[in-house]
Amino acid sequence: MSFDVSQKKARLSELVRSACTLDFVEHEFVDFFGDVSPLNEDACSYTYTARRDGMRLEFTIFPLSGEVYADIFRDGVAESIVRSRLRDCTHARFVQFGPALCLEIGRPHLPTSERSAPLSWGLRLIIDPHLRVELIHERG
Repeated sequence: MSFDVSQKKARLSELVRSACTLDFVEHEFVDFFGDVSPLNEDACSYTYTARRDGMRLEFTIFPLSGEVYADIFRDGVAESIVRSRLRDCTHARFVQFGPALCLEIGRPHLPTSERSAPLSWGLRLIIDPHLRVELIHERG
């Protein structure tokens, strides 16, 4: 009987991913933000940061619970000037939105595993050429 540690780790990683509420593909977030986010101290979240024109976006994702925090700070101001807390997010995707690549994160109207399903609520984030945050609230 052989014991292959790498196979055990791969299975454990697959189990953790299947338990996540939010479909989260880490390398897509790294490509979008241009920043590698190690697992935060709570061992449940990742935080990505983008800086543009004296503003800083801090975006924290909790894949297991489906929570997403987005805060925008202005240089010289201690508290965030924009704050968003979403719960029960199930979908995250990167799409072209006009000339810009954006992150859409939220939940479709009906439960589905289809990644391209329209989101009925959530956030749309654009970081290039400047920071832009839009609320998604589609009416159907």
